[in-house]
Amino acid sequence: MPFEIIAKDAAARLGKWDTPRGTLETPNIAIVMNPNISLIKPHEIAKLGFSLLITNSYIIMRSPRREEVLQKGIHKFLGWEGPIYTDSGAFQMYSQGVGTIDPKETFTFQQDIGSNIITPLDVFTLPVDDHASAKRKMLETEKRYKALARKEGTLTVGPIQGGRFPDLRTRASTLTAKHDFDIHAIGGIVPYMERYEYARLADIIATCKAALPHNKPVHAFGAGHPMSFALLAALGCDLFDSAMYALAARRGGYLTVNGTLELGTLKEFPCACSVCATHTPQELYKMNEVDRERTLALHNLHVTAAEMRLVRQAIREQWLWELVAQRVRAHPKLLEGLLYVLKKHKEYFQKLEPVSKKSAFFYTGEESAYRPETVRVQEHVKRVRGSRYVTKAPFGRVPIELLGIYPIGQSITLEQAKGQADPVKAARAVIDYCYAKGANRVFRRVRVDVSGKTGRIRRVYDGDVMVGTIRAGDGLFVPTFEGAKALHKRVRAPEKRVYVNKDAVPFALQGRSVFCKFVTRCENVRAGEEVFVVDKKDRLLSCGTALLSAEEISDSDRGVAVSIRHTSETEE
Repeated sequence: MPFEIIAKDAAARLGKWDTPRGTLETPNIAIVMNPNISLIKPHEIAKLGFSLLITNSYIIMRSPRREEVLQKGIHKFLGWEGPIYTDSGAFQMYSQGVGTIDPKETFTFQQDIGSNIITPLDVFTLPVDDHASAKRKMLETEKRYKALARKEGTLTVGPIQGGRFPDLRTRASTLTAKHDFDIHAIGGIVPYMERYEYARLADIIATCKAALPHNKPVHAFGAGHPMSFALLAALGCDLFDSAMYALAARRGGYLTVNGTLELGTLKEFPCACSVCATHTPQELYKMNEVDRERTLALHNLHVTAAEMRLVRQAIREQWLWELVAQRVRAHPKLLEGLLYVLKKHKEYFQKLEPVSKKSAFFYTGEESAYRPETVRVQEHVKRVRGSRYVTKAPFGRVPIELLGIYPIGQSITLEQAKGQADPVKAARAVIDYCYAKGANRVFRRVRVDVSGKTGRIRRVYDGDVMVGTIRAGDGLFVPTFEGAKALHKRVRAPEKRVYVNKDAVPFALQGRSVFCKFVTRCENVRAGEEVFVVDKKDRLLSCGTALLSAEEISDSDRGVAVSIRHTSETEE
C-alpha cells in the first residue's frame, strides 16, 4: 500500500498511508485492545480521534472465544470499522514467559481472522544477549520471513531485531528491506524504554532508519508513553502502539507529557480533558477499582491523542525540534538520549533535515549546538569569504553577509549578532552558501534591488538580466531560469540535480511538478533546496524547489519530488 510524505521536519515525516480500510495520517498510534478485557470500548476509542487498533493474535488463539473470532472476523468481533493491526505474540514470549509459538500457525491465524496488518513471529532479542545470540536470533527471524505466504489485500510487517549491536541492527534492517514488507517495525526496544536507556534506544532507531528505505512507515514497537512521541518522531518513527493507557491506569498512573503521576498524590488535575474537567483526584480515588481504572484510562487516552496531534502539527509548521527540547526536559535520560543521537548520527540527520523552515530556530539549550541546522551552517560557511565575521551562538563565527539567511537570521537566541554588509557582497555570499564556493563568479556584473522599507535584498541582476531573488522568508537565493543556466554550468554534476526520464521531459519543460516515480537519479539533494531538473544528458529543463531529500525521492514512487519554479518556456 502506498505511503506518501506530505511534510517534513527533523527526520520526521507527516505521511499519508493507505491501508485496506482507509487512509491514515502519520505519525499515528495504534491503540492496544485486549480481546479479553474490554476496559474502553472501541467506539469510545474512535470518538477520541484514534483510527487504528492493535490486538494480539496469540491471546486470541489461546482464548475460549477463538472460534467466535474466526467465524465473525476480528472487525465484527471487536466492533471496529477501521484498520486492525495484529501482533504475533513475540513480546509475550519475552514479557510473560510464554512457551513455543508456531510461526506459520500465528501468521495464518492472523490472515484467517481478517487482520489488515499482519506481523510474522520474530525472535525477541534481549538486552543481555551477547553478539552471537543476537545474531542467531536475527538470522532465525529472517529465515522465517522467507517462508511466509502473504495474502493479497493485507499489509505485512517486517520486525527488525539485532539487540544492542549497531552492526546487527543495520544488517537486520537491510535484510528486512529486501523482503519488501509494507511496514518496518523496530522491535526489541521495550526493555530499553523500561530502563530509561534512551541513548541506546535513540541509537537503535537512528541506526535502523539509516538502513531502511524511505517509502514505508516505520513502527517503534511498544512505544506508547506520550512523553516519548516527539523524540521518536524526530528520529523518524511513523507509528507507535499503546497499552500504556491501560497498564498505567491499572496501577493508578496518570499520564502526562512529562511522565506518569500517581493519582494518590494529586490534589488537582493539571489537565482540562473531559475526565479532569468533571472530576477531582479525590473523587477518582474513592471510586471502586473498576470505575477508577476505566476513568483513568480515558484520561490517559486523551493525553495520548492530544500529544500525537501536537507532534503532527509541529511537523507541519516545522517546530518539532523545539517541541522535542521541551519534552526531553521531563527526564535527564531523555535529554541524554537526544544529545547522544545528535552527536553520533550527524550524517543521518543532515540528509533528511530541510534546508529552510516555516518557523524560527529557537535556542533551547546545549542540544541547539548539535542540531542539524547548526551543523549545516558550520559546514556551509566554509564556502563563503566574508568581509567581517561575528559570533552568534550556537552557530559560531559567521560572515556578516550571511546574517539574513536561515537559520542565522531567523533564530531566537540569547545573543543577537549585528552587522551591516554591502548588499552586492551579501548577494554573492548567499549564492556561494547555497551552491558552492566561488559559484557567484558566474555572474560578473552583480547588482541588486533593495527594499526601501526593510532594507533587504529583493532581486539580483547580472548586468541587466535578473538572475534570481533573495527569498524574504529565509534569505536564501532563488534563481530565475537565466540564473539557473549559469549556475548549472558552474556546479558539477550530479550536484543539485534531479534527473528525470524521457516521459517527464515535456512536463518539466511546461513547468509541471516533477513526481518521484519519474526521477532516475538524484544525489546530495536536501528538502527545500533549489535544484536543476535535467534529462539524462544533463540538459537543463527547469529549476525549482526539492520537496524531499535525494534518498526519499529515490525510494518513493508516489508524491512530488520537485515543485517547478522556472523553465525555458516560462522565461521566453
